Amino acid sequence: MRSDCSTLSARAFGFAVGTVAAAISAVCAIALAIAPDATRALVGYLIHSDLSGLAPTVTWGSFITGVVGWGLIAGLAFSAAAWLYNRFSSAARAEHREAAAHGVA
Repeated sequence: MRSDCSTLSARAFGFAVGTVAAAISAVCAIALAIAPDATRALVGYLIHSDLSGLAPTVTWGSFITGVVGWGLIAGLAFSAAAWLYNRFSSAARAEHREAAAHGVA
């Protein structure tokens, strides 16, 4: 009998999401440095806010902190999510096996 639940490697999933988050942070900082008004307008549209009054402050320190920070935060959060997924899916598989053993569909 095949189960519909599969497991995730929490570490690999966390690294993958952390890498993508770091890349997005880097692209955002570069866009803000190159075209601050257009970037603020785009982000404002995405979050439904007027960001025109904010001054862009992209420094090497803020760039590195943002890339590392977002990479770590997203990586840890999604590693935890994968770990929880594995816990919940293993519980669901156990319930499914128990029900099948008792002839319950």
